[in-house]
Amino acid sequence: MKHKLLGFGLILSLSACSNINQIDAKSANVSSPDWQAVPLPAKLAEAYQWQPVGFISDDFNYEQKNKAFYQKWYDNHIRGWKGPGATYFSADHSFIQNGQLVLTAASVPANQQGKTIDYGNFKTKKTIYTGFVTAKQNIEYPIYVEASLKVSSLALANNFWMLSDDDRNEIDVTETYGDSDKTVTHMSTNYHIFKRDPVTNDYLEDYGHKQQFATTADKAKLNQDFHRFGFFWKSPKYMEFYLDGKLVRTLTDKNDLNDPDGHFMDRGMRIIFDMEDHVWRARKGITPSKAELSDPSKNKMFVDWIRAYKPNL
Repeated sequence: MKHKLLGFGLILSLSACSNINQIDAKSANVSSPDWQAVPLPAKLAEAYQWQPVGFISDDFNYEQKNKAFYQKWYDNHIRGWKGPGATYFSADHSFIQNGQLVLTAASVPANQQGKTIDYGNFKTKKTIYTGFVTAKQNIEYPIYVEASLKVSSLALANNFWMLSDDDRNEIDVTETYGDSDKTVTHMSTNYHIFKRDPVTNDYLEDYGHKQQFATTADKAKLNQDFHRFGFFWKSPKYMEFYLDGKLVRTLTDKNDLNDPDGHFMDRGMRIIFDMEDHVWRARKGITPSKAELSDPSKNKMFVDWIRAYKPNL
């Protein structure tokens, strides 16, 4: 039988088949006014009965990065990765303001840039500070997650993504570049299933990298206002991507999803918000200038809220 989600002050006990059922609903941001009036995508709301997931849902209605914030989020990469290319992840470049999580970018002083790194036909030091915020707990399928974002206006990737702790599975709900009229309209979805050395964890091969793009109906610029980016992880072999409640991509083993090892997206993953300077673009000279990095009207990515729900399949 199909059930329609009529509101968000609904069932607070979670599925007994998951460790998620240990969450204290009273302190879990499961029915925040920030999204209470925002319906789930109609396709999903009509197909299943949904239960809120408190440990990842967050309206960021804090005065600062306080104890409540740190109960859910790490303020950097969990193993200290500094970032790709010129990127230098920094806890000093994320903060809470007006009930929103704000990630910023800035130039790294010369005496803090470290050694030059050779990426093959491209060399760089760590010249761009950016914020990086990671969930403390993994999410597991089946689950729907949705975040309200406004991206920066820089030539950086503004990212809402997920990564397994063994670095094998990655889902990019969006990687949006804010520097051009074309890229700033794109919700860029992608996935990666990495083959890694079982001893060193070194990268060996990428079975994925099947990028697709989606836009709003009016091709709105995603740095001008907040938009909702959603991901329904139904099973290891079936996923859906949503933009402002509209289904924009279905990813399955019947189309773009590939894994010769047969595991697909079977691992728990952590949600991540960050900005990155990507090497492949920097090689082409597409990277923010010092003036752009210091411009407060351009150098911020905003997360208004994130919410998550489990379906009764």
